[in-house]
Amino acid sequence: MTDRRVFAHRGEFALRQVGSESILVPIRNHVGDLDSVFVFTPVAARIWALLDGNRDIDAIVAEICNEYDADDGVVRADLDELLGTMEAADLIGAAIEAKP
Repeated sequence: MTDRRVFAHRGEFALRQVGSESILVPIRNHVGDLDSVFVFTPVAARIWALLDGNRDIDAIVAEICNEYDADDGVVRADLDELLGTMEAADLIGAAIEAKP
């Protein structure tokens, strides 16, 4: 399955490493709002870094599969779920619409 959608971060965020966790904190809006702070797993933090507005979903899946020696189908399903969560929280938005 080909997925050419491209996503980019919305707003300004700082991703900080605290122990073994990565914490995403808004820089400008909602700085003091703990509901606006997100804790990422190492893989989710890596995906966040790859959501740069240039790489499409297929490229991100390939990168994660390569780095973590993971199954394409599992990565694709997990990535789709993570993207849905990030979109619902308004952390990311589509940079380029899906191409047929």
